[in-house]
Amino acid sequence: MRSNSRKIDRRSRDAGQILARMLITRALRRTTLLHMLLGHPGIIGLLVPQTDVDAYVAAATSMLTSRGVAFDGDFEVLHFAGGSPGRGFREQGEVFKEVLPRADRIVGIASDPKDFPHEFRAFADAVVEVDPVDVPTLRGVFAAVLGYVPPETDLAPAIGAPLHLIGAAIKKGRNQAWALRRLQRFNAAASASDPAPASSQPGPSLSDLHGYGEAATWGHALAVDIADYRAGTIPWADIDRGIMLSGPPGVGKTFYARALARFCGVPIFIHSRAQWQAEGNLSDLLRAMRAAFAEAKRNAPCILFLDEFDAFGDRQQLSGQNEQYCREVVNALLECLDGGDSREGVVVIGATNLPHKIDLALLRPGRLDKHIRISLPDATARVGILRHHLGEALPQSALLRIAERLEGATGATIEQLARDARRAARTARRDILLEDVVASLPDRVRLSDATYIRASVHEAGHALVGYLLREECGSIPMEVRLFRELLPDGSGGRTNFEHDLGNERTRAYYRAQMATLLGGIAAEQVVLGEHGGGGGGADQSDLHAATVLAASMEASLGLGDSFTYRSSARPAEIMGLVRADRKLRRRIDGYLETSFHRAWQILTDHQTALERIAKELRNVGGVSLEFIAGTVESQSAKTNQANCSNKIDLPLSSSAEPPTAGREFRR
Repeated sequence: MRSNSRKIDRRSRDAGQILARMLITRALRRTTLLHMLLGHPGIIGLLVPQTDVDAYVAAATSMLTSRGVAFDGDFEVLHFAGGSPGRGFREQGEVFKEVLPRADRIVGIASDPKDFPHEFRAFADAVVEVDPVDVPTLRGVFAAVLGYVPPETDLAPAIGAPLHLIGAAIKKGRNQAWALRRLQRFNAAASASDPAPASSQPGPSLSDLHGYGEAATWGHALAVDIADYRAGTIPWADIDRGIMLSGPPGVGKTFYARALARFCGVPIFIHSRAQWQAEGNLSDLLRAMRAAFAEAKRNAPCILFLDEFDAFGDRQQLSGQNEQYCREVVNALLECLDGGDSREGVVVIGATNLPHKIDLALLRPGRLDKHIRISLPDATARVGILRHHLGEALPQSALLRIAERLEGATGATIEQLARDARRAARTARRDILLEDVVASLPDRVRLSDATYIRASVHEAGHALVGYLLREECGSIPMEVRLFRELLPDGSGGRTNFEHDLGNERTRAYYRAQMATLLGGIAAEQVVLGEHGGGGGGADQSDLHAATVLAASMEASLGLGDSFTYRSSARPAEIMGLVRADRKLRRRIDGYLETSFHRAWQILTDHQTALERIAKELRNVGGVSLEFIAGTVESQSAKTNQANCSNKIDLPLSSSAEPPTAGREFRR
């Protein structure tokens, strides 16, 4: 290991150094440690290619001496290299311990995650692999050094060259065509000497992940298929060529894709529409898209990961002046996914938080025809994630207690917690303790007994109305969860629906969706006699979502009293119109009141099933689709018994009529 604290001129126009600084900045931003460049304390480990270690050591040193905030001993840049002690090679963990007390900012650089000492991992805020050089970063370097930006098609063959060779090729005053030829010539020679595809960069593999369920099963099968394909025992036609991953933000869709690539031993290329859009106008976007697919084909077998996949849009919902633009983008993506050119060896993974907003043509066989949902980690998965980020510092019993407090947390939230705990231990100059982790736990509000009962009734209402209207609204409740402590988003429960992307979007569809959304407050009215404010109060709440649907029917989709198009169906735009138009608000009010009364009547007719589902939620914290279906089937066609066996210990509403005019539930 060597330490480097010398100053380097940040005005250097070395292309390799510029690239290294760009990619380090991206890694710091991804781990929320960008403040280290402003002189604030932090410890980060960077995984980089072996050939680029020197470039990254020099670049990190240069960045930490910027803006005049560094002093002697203020920071250390450490290179951790594999090897054994001897001939002056000191034990790396001991050297790190010597550096730790005197340096507020430490950057560790290694080409293999195993090279980081245990002591470094225990104190580091994050260990992250640096993104590979891609077309956008190369474009930026050409612009900075030569004042010229080559087309993506010319740059793509240069991807993969080591940073020091990029620096040697791209120099001030040199012809850009000469630089491109040198980089392309290097890659051609490298490919000829080693035709096997390069594996993805160091980091966690699929076997190291926890809580990915079906996605992990599919990934293991894909690795076997790719190995057989390479051996020539199966054709590419027998392999899944694309999947769509969906799940709430923070569950680790991109993290999963990187780990999958490592497990399969193939490279991964990460792109998004926003990244391609940044290239310029429509022609630039389409050129960047095609260059990304061309790059993937040249490196097959590989994985092409498309983040925020819903951003491409659904052609059935396009409207307004950008309709033609977006339609051409989707059409071009379809051509890249199949079209006349083969993409043999390229597995395309799309990731989204909003699977129902994706064009159905993108999900047909041969494209992204398999849909896998990544859920929030359960208790076992949370323990595994904690162990991964905290190492062996804490006993298993302690991790179990912590995992119980993290009900409803994402993998990203747990990673942040571990980072905060390591920082606390580092500040105290000692090993991490259970108290550090407990102190880093997010503040949670424990629900009172009455609030807990109300939350159970609310979620049971969503689930029951959604199940009984499943044919009309094209979705079905797969799982309902109830939490004794408020989740970070302020909710006490969650009902997860599976959407049928091919369902007809008629008036009946939207009305059933609104009834399902209002099923929570309707259930509170049926069982408790009044509802609380948990159905509204924020964007993405039940009332907000139902209002957006009703307004879209009337002012955007031509499903109301008029065919006039007044707004897109985007929530921000449609809500602006709602606030400005009193007549529209009145019509929306009618939709919501009718939907509420429908949900109220359904739940009144099935009150026994409603209360049984709510009681099960309180007892075990969750119910499945099978339990909901069994409960409905076990009830007679019309049950509204006042003294049912599952009656809860709160006064029930004795009203046989729905709340008048809906004024009681409108805020």
